[in-house]
Amino acid sequence: MWTTEGLISESDVEQKFVYPLLIASKPLGAGLPTEVIQTKFNIRRLPIGKGKEQKLYFPDYLLVASGYPLVVIEAKGPTESAQEGYRQARLYAAELNALYPHDINPSKYVVATNGQKLIFGHADSDTPICTAECAGLGVYSSEIAQLVALIEWSALKEMALRVAALQRPQNLFKPRRLIGGVGVQNEEVGRNAFGATLTAEISKIFNPVSQADRAEVVRNAYVPSRRRERYIDPIDRVIRAARPPSEIDAQRFEDTSKPTELVRKLRQKTELEHQVMLLVGSVGSGKSTFVDYLQEVALPAEIVKSTVWSRLNMNAAPVSAQEIYPWLREQLIQACRNSLPSLDFDELDVLEKLYGVEISKFKKGVGRLYESQPEVWAVKLGEQIQLLQADANITTNAHVRFACGERAKLCIVVLDNCDKKNRDEQLLMFEAAQWLQKEFRCLVILPLRDETYDNHKDQPPLDTALKDLVFRIEPPLFQHVLMKRVQLALKQLSTGSGSKLQFYLPNGFQVEYPPSEQAFYLTSVIKSLFEHDRFARRMIVGLSGRNMRRALEIFLEFCNSGYIGEDQIFKIRQSEGNYVIPLHQVATVLLRMNRRFYDSDFSYIKNIFAANIHDPLPAYFCRYMILGWLRDNFRLVGARGLKGYFRKADVKHALSPYGFAPEVLDREFNYLLAAQCVIAEHLRLDGVDDDDLVRIGPAGFVHLDLIGNVNYLAAVAEDTYFDDRLQAERVSSRIRNSDEHLHLKTASDNAEEVVAFLEECWSRLVPSGGIFMADDLRKRMTAFSDAREALNRIAKSQAGDPWFDADKRLQRGSRHPVVVVNVKEFGFFVEFPDGTSGLVHRSAAGGFVPEPGDRVEVQINWVDVIQRKIGLRMTAFLQEEVGDVFAGSSQSG
Repeated sequence: MWTTEGLISESDVEQKFVYPLLIASKPLGAGLPTEVIQTKFNIRRLPIGKGKEQKLYFPDYLLVASGYPLVVIEAKGPTESAQEGYRQARLYAAELNALYPHDINPSKYVVATNGQKLIFGHADSDTPICTAECAGLGVYSSEIAQLVALIEWSALKEMALRVAALQRPQNLFKPRRLIGGVGVQNEEVGRNAFGATLTAEISKIFNPVSQADRAEVVRNAYVPSRRRERYIDPIDRVIRAARPPSEIDAQRFEDTSKPTELVRKLRQKTELEHQVMLLVGSVGSGKSTFVDYLQEVALPAEIVKSTVWSRLNMNAAPVSAQEIYPWLREQLIQACRNSLPSLDFDELDVLEKLYGVEISKFKKGVGRLYESQPEVWAVKLGEQIQLLQADANITTNAHVRFACGERAKLCIVVLDNCDKKNRDEQLLMFEAAQWLQKEFRCLVILPLRDETYDNHKDQPPLDTALKDLVFRIEPPLFQHVLMKRVQLALKQLSTGSGSKLQFYLPNGFQVEYPPSEQAFYLTSVIKSLFEHDRFARRMIVGLSGRNMRRALEIFLEFCNSGYIGEDQIFKIRQSEGNYVIPLHQVATVLLRMNRRFYDSDFSYIKNIFAANIHDPLPAYFCRYMILGWLRDNFRLVGARGLKGYFRKADVKHALSPYGFAPEVLDREFNYLLAAQCVIAEHLRLDGVDDDDLVRIGPAGFVHLDLIGNVNYLAAVAEDTYFDDRLQAERVSSRIRNSDEHLHLKTASDNAEEVVAFLEECWSRLVPSGGIFMADDLRKRMTAFSDAREALNRIAKSQAGDPWFDADKRLQRGSRHPVVVVNVKEFGFFVEFPDGTSGLVHRSAAGGFVPEPGDRVEVQINWVDVIQRKIGLRMTAFLQEEVGDVFAGSSQSG
């Protein structure tokens, strides 16, 4: 709550009166978000006054909405003049308005106070709206209510909207949407039939579902995570840096293929009963695979013989408290029965052994009354067994005791796939684990997402888990996992049936091939990924983060992509797997997957220059600047002493002067969070609050690197709102024709188009007179130099091909001297000085019939650099050459 009492210094006026008045909720204050309040430590000094009175000055606060400095606030000490503060604030507001084009004038109001007087009014008026004595101000003062009405958040947003309307483009055009309707925009290229047949064959290796398939993978393709091998490449070190800070609470394996740390614990069977063991790791890090490997391969024979495993697939578990416990009992009973396959649990002698302890108690007690009556005794015993069978808890305990305890075996219950559920469902699974731990003599192994452990480690049942029973599973290196799975797939393909497989070409022809040729395809894809290792592997690893499951899914989608056409499949077959798919096509597959036109919302790779058409001003750089800010501070110690982690509110505060409203920043933060470009400390993907800590994720680094990739820029051009329809239509026209859409020339031209547009927007991101902040973040975020360098590389690589930029050199309607090189009945061929050649059809020769070697002048009608064709019309004979210029021409008109 703000106060006007006890104000001694200027700092008191700022901290006890002005700032609390700005952030306090209505009606106590203006209720402003903290990110819109810029303090004097961030504000740029501007010259105010004239002559000898001129000085550099900055106010105490600026209220900024959508990047516009709307209100200037000056605080003075109690012994200083409030009127002077008001004058200075007005002069500064005038300088702020001078930064902008004519008639924009964003700074509307000024406020000044010395703790004794409060003055506020229009920035362009010498007469204040109100001058009030602070001693008489209270929460319900009319003066405070009047000030709040002027500067409250809704009023600031309305002011910003009015200013933005003066600068907003009248129309915005997205090239993809100029192609046609929704059906055309969402056109899919389909799957290539060859790859689809292959992935159907090997999917159980890359995404095993059944226990038999999982056992096959861990026996023949398990990849250990060794501490000394982790994070050796730059992208892997980035992934390592994204690990949660609390991982020090868990034990880590030196080598998961030899998990001696865990095996040592399992030898202590009696100490593990009624305990919970946690396997903590990221989604897809291999927790379930590790348990498979542990059970199938790693455990010594004596431990295998002395344990009974109950693997419960929690994906199939009910998610209500009324149903989960009966389901768990049924699953545990079934696992115990499966451990003794030779016994028939419906037979009476087995039932008597199963309920032996309970029947013994019956015999010692009430049963003694019927010992002398055999017939009655049999009936009563039968009734007792039926009562026992009807009690689910007694029956479950009896099975655990009979199958495990009486055979000196440890019952191990594994709650597989708990980490795939949402928060509330996971909490229910926690309660279920705690219930299992208390009710039955068993060890519960609970695979958990690392964020779940971090957020709930002090709550049941996690608080009951001993620290030496908490193990962290780190994902192995992706390339090792992929190669092992591919080797297993190749082995399987080599031992497949000899029957012919088939796929269909687009023209309907059926192609038959032996299964062995599938190995060629898989080998070629792998060679292509590792040939372009820096790009392809970094992309896949970065986009999937630590999720190996997701990385393998991306690989299978790559194999299925329709962008790998029949012509390349033919080359792969002919080369017996030695063909390498070109880099630009690898990039195309990863960017577009199965869609013809790029759409950020349906790709693993996002458009970090996307804008929302409904925003007051298109925020082309919001995503980019969020990632750029976090990257620039990646190695700095942030909030709570954590390296690279910063409060979301701090990032918003730094970026709000660049035209981003709080709600826009919130929306784009959530978008980047869902894409895993930004990682929150809580590691959830559903949203992040202002007080949450965030950092850039591996996928964020990948996206920033992609700015220097022409294929990415060309894709972004299809999904970007241009404010010039002609520019958007140029992009649209290049991608209409599917034969030319993905040509290098098309990619280069569209990339050039979007880079030029974004460079212009980047220059307009701040006022033409310069930013009003002391530090211009744009100077550190110069990604467009990477984009320009990528375009220059393309231009240099094609420098020897005169056709590559012929459309720029040979403009439509321009005239050029050429040499006739060949004459035919239908016309004559000419050659330009740079080596470009074309045909002048007889109908366009103007009646002239030149001879080879003649010099003529032609006019450009059109140029198709992809088809390498040019439309020409002859305009004149050129008689003689003067230097580099032909003269003395005979005009044809």
